[in-house]
Amino acid sequence: MSRKREQNLEDLVRSHGVPPHPQVNVLASEVRSCLVAPCPPPVKPEPDGILGGVVVIREFSLPLSDVQEFHDFLRKEEAYITESLKKLGHGAYYRGTYMGYGPGDPRYRTVWAYESLEGMGKAWSRALKGKSSNFYKAVRQLRAFWLRDPNRAEARWVTARYAFDPEHDYGDEFAKMTLDALKLHSGRR
Repeated sequence: MSRKREQNLEDLVRSHGVPPHPQVNVLASEVRSCLVAPCPPPVKPEPDGILGGVVVIREFSLPLSDVQEFHDFLRKEEAYITESLKKLGHGAYYRGTYMGYGPGDPRYRTVWAYESLEGMGKAWSRALKGKSSNFYKAVRQLRAFWLRDPNRAEARWVTARYAFDPEHDYGDEFAKMTLDALKLHSGRR
């Protein structure tokens, strides 16, 4: 760069007002939450389609080169995973793995249902103790397929018709206070 061009750039920068000394100011941040979700109530699976109180869906894609291996695994192990989880009790259920029916790389959703968060914790605490068990190995392999996708996702869903029921004791005082505050916010006292 020529000295003249360099001087022009310096002049341009100076003409726009550069502060004489760099400054650091305290940033006052504010954290807001639009919802403090209460602990969902326990819900047993129901014949009208309710899967349970908590549904966990893991979504992922696989490259075409892995599809046959995955489908072979499901044919061999899926019923076993379902039955083994039922035997553990605690209201935990494997509801299957579904493939998106459309173009592109195959996309899958694996669905797990639990009667409650407590039941989910108890079922997996019990199930994961026996690392040499066939059940542990089968679930580990299913999880390994999910982990192959760097864009995988996991979401927890709760039964909507049982959520935010003012008659239900959620046991979480902050959630109760938030629900009470919601009445103030909406003008209902």
